[in-house]
Amino acid sequence: MKRNILILTLLIALIVSCSTTQPQGKTYNVLPLDISREDFEIISEENYYHEMTNVVEPYLDSIKTAGILSAKTDGHRIYYEYFDIENEKGSVVILHGFTEFIRKYSEIIYYFSRSGYDVYMIEHYGHGYSERREDVAENLSKVAVDDFDVYTNDVKQFVDEVVIPHSGDNKLVLFGHSMGGGIATRFLEIYPDVFDYAILSSPMIGINLGSVPEWTAKFLSGSANFFGVGDKYVFGHYDWDAIESFADPDCPATSYPRYSYFFNMRSENEYHQTYGATWSWLNASLKATEKMVKESEAKKVTIPVLLFQAETDSLVRNDRQLEFASKAERVHVVMCPYAHHEIFNSPDAVANAYWVTVFDFLDGLI
Repeated sequence: MKRNILILTLLIALIVSCSTTQPQGKTYNVLPLDISREDFEIISEENYYHEMTNVVEPYLDSIKTAGILSAKTDGHRIYYEYFDIENEKGSVVILHGFTEFIRKYSEIIYYFSRSGYDVYMIEHYGHGYSERREDVAENLSKVAVDDFDVYTNDVKQFVDEVVIPHSGDNKLVLFGHSMGGGIATRFLEIYPDVFDYAILSSPMIGINLGSVPEWTAKFLSGSANFFGVGDKYVFGHYDWDAIESFADPDCPATSYPRYSYFFNMRSENEYHQTYGATWSWLNASLKATEKMVKESEAKKVTIPVLLFQAETDSLVRNDRQLEFASKAERVHVVMCPYAHHEIFNSPDAVANAYWVTVFDFLDGLI
């Protein structure tokens, strides 16, 4: 009965509600697609599979170290990897997005590594080889978390116990995509003095709920937790189905070679098939994203930040990104034309300009 009431309330909300996602607070720069660097070359879509399997993956395996941390909060297992090169000029901590995993970032890790940076990653709680909440542990598709602070606490422990001891006095760069961008944003607000630079790529500073008002989503997710069904899927989410979604207009990637390479990777490993949100995850994420845009929190971020937003992002709210940027001190916003949510998984022209901008930023040229 309680579950029926919850579903009925959601259906009513879908019928009567309207979207409120108008940009505010700060303007953006448009990514120029004609830029290049002599020291950087994109892995082309034409040769993508060959280059990834014969060059990138073997190289990363040769410099990779894996390990496990036990979270100080409750002892849950945190899986991590780092990629160590000689004579590095800095260290990059990458925070992956919702339902993602470390190996999906092979191309990204390769670019940072070949440009002179050590790279460090964890798989967030409920993802990949890291531990899952007990009530969803048998379903590897579900993502459940009680509090968004679980993510930021894990990152802080990882930085303290693994990254800094290996990095010494190196410059520290934080790179976060989507949910990882939201985790990065909260981390910078809570611990503003740890990193020297940050790159936020389509950060989840606000969730695009379509026609459902945020207050309705908060009520529904909070009610689900209260009635003991927080471990159930949010409406429209379900188990991994092994069906390609590239033709879906909401697909986050726009480069098929990049999309298909990682789709096949996910299909081959059940621990990479994390796929859907539970009410508990939605409830924790909505509370966290509300904090991210508060002036009292955003103004704590004083390091240089490069924030990329996708022109046609259907998963996160660009207006919330601009609102955050208007309250933080040194955020440079770049809008990427033609891009969907995963900007780095765009066709070569956009992806190349994206990475040229990243390395120009880290070299102090932006």
